[in-house]
Amino acid sequence: MSSRSGIPRDPVPGWPGYRAEPSYDPGQSRVFPAPVPAELRALGNDVRAADWPVRLAFRSSRTTLLDTLCRWQTLRALAYVYLLAARTGDERLPVDLRVVPDPEAVGDPGLPELLGRLEHAAAGLPADLLDAVVCDSGGLLADNRFAASVLAAGLTADSRPEDPDEAVSRAVVLTSYWYEVPGLRGALALAWSANLFVRSWLGWSQRFVYGDPAGGIGITSDPRPPRPAASALPQWAEPLLDRIEQGPGAAS
Repeated sequence: MSSRSGIPRDPVPGWPGYRAEPSYDPGQSRVFPAPVPAELRALGNDVRAADWPVRLAFRSSRTTLLDTLCRWQTLRALAYVYLLAARTGDERLPVDLRVVPDPEAVGDPGLPELLGRLEHAAAGLPADLLDAVVCDSGGLLADNRFAASVLAAGLTADSRPEDPDEAVSRAVVLTSYWYEVPGLRGALALAWSANLFVRSWLGWSQRFVYGDPAGGIGITSDPRPPRPAASALPQWAEPLLDRIEQGPGAAS
């Protein structure tokens, strides 16, 4: 039964970390997080931080590096959402989440295995959560004159640089890549939207409780931005899109 009062009616089976109710947007759901345990909340700031580049270069090796960092950070944030939603997971997952994406670590021989574990958790999320993240990235990818500034400010703030000059350099580099390398926009937008989803989840769960009318529509846009075409997103997003296409139901 659909409720329009902002009060979630039915828990999501097997996902004790949130509840959902039908959205005004047909076929979508509104997401209401449950209270987050202190030890899990403590990961929230760290998991949104990545060491984004502070120097600009348009060589293919540098753009490939940034794409890898975006993939790593997207999967890392989504794997954290998996813990928020499921309240359980692979015992290695909390350790994996503490490994900060860093340009120097991209060449580590253990990275493919780490990314594989993060991807397994991310693609195991319920379809409605993944769809919300992908649709938010679509909103950024739409014709928006402020998209580059919003993205650069968000990712830079989440990375929590201690040096103000480093923060400025990081924001300038991310903005420049957005404008100068359009092929990276999908990857950057997914990293930004995954971080935003984490921030929204933790913020809502701290301020509201189930049934609080002030909670409004929960943490998802209603109506949502249109989901971007698969061609606008990086190839590594395919497992996430496949999960969305599967729709509701148990995931691996």
